[in-house]
Amino acid sequence: MVANLVKPIAENFWSDYNIRLEPWSMGYDAPVSINPEEIPASDRVNTEVEFGNGEWQPIRAAIAPELPNQILFIDGRLRLDASFLGRRDDEILYGAFATISVGAVLVDRTISRAKCVATEVTRIIALGGNLTPPVTSIPCPVSGRGDLKYDRCLTSTKNQPDTPSQLVQSEMLDEELRIANALSLNKELIKENTLVVRDGPLLYRVYQTPYDTMGYVKTMGKAYLKGDNAQVMRSLKVGERTPIFRISNTNGSNLSWYLRSGSKDLNYKKLGYHDLHGIIRIDLDGAIPLERAKAIADQSTYLIPQYASHPTRDPRAPQNLTPVGALEKELGRRMGSRELIARRLRGFLADSANFQPI
Repeated sequence: MVANLVKPIAENFWSDYNIRLEPWSMGYDAPVSINPEEIPASDRVNTEVEFGNGEWQPIRAAIAPELPNQILFIDGRLRLDASFLGRRDDEILYGAFATISVGAVLVDRTISRAKCVATEVTRIIALGGNLTPPVTSIPCPVSGRGDLKYDRCLTSTKNQPDTPSQLVQSEMLDEELRIANALSLNKELIKENTLVVRDGPLLYRVYQTPYDTMGYVKTMGKAYLKGDNAQVMRSLKVGERTPIFRISNTNGSNLSWYLRSGSKDLNYKKLGYHDLHGIIRIDLDGAIPLERAKAIADQSTYLIPQYASHPTRDPRAPQNLTPVGALEKELGRRMGSRELIARRLRGFLADSANFQPI
């Protein structure tokens, strides 16, 4: 009797719960990690921006729009080299040594050429409790070359276990913004009709560039669409987008849309993947006129699939863009060996703990 009750559950489990494969490696953050409790209650979504009657349907321009001559891809990587604890009276202080690397790839579509045009590495010490750490040089071992200098020192009035990582994350985003602004002023390098693509959400940061800047969000952490609108998003074919919607809160607003990236010869249904596979979100500054936003949105349906990565080369395909993937590898190389740096930091902290003043 018990066996008969259990059998239907076992047989229907995979279909009842719509369980599908996630092709991204476990070594990366999941592309879909929606936790309703993490969605700020202050976020307001207006889905009647592009179509006032609220009627939604997948969109792809019948005629290919004019595409930019150049695309400037901006990305950054961060790494916590070593976390540490401090103490102030009975208060535990949370800190970390970290490295960020930020760079850019410029794709000239007129001659089909891509080149890395900027890479910068910064070593950071982040510490909570409103206590600014000093600039610190980690001595070089006898067999090594050069000191390891952490000269960007950050602090916050907050003092939680995740305070150091939040400080480093914010600093990386500011560095990405600074590089985007600096490159946009280089008229010999950046020509007219250029699109700037920043890997990650815009987060309401002000981009002071004369060029259109989009935030490319390849991980889905918030469920901005509900009901029929969410179903339209899930039904998108490669190269199709949702209508534009507006996300607003006390920090500002963005114009956004979802599209499905990838290659038409790799059908997610045939591969057994879930229906959010290949779905990415694009952000624009909320102050951009709607007609211009619509033109950029139509461009994205043609451009993004062109630069989508392939699963034979990138474990985060198709969401990770090919130029960004190449830039990430170069940035990682310039950050140095994680194992060697961690070893030097452990030795430095051990020596500091054993130091006895005369």
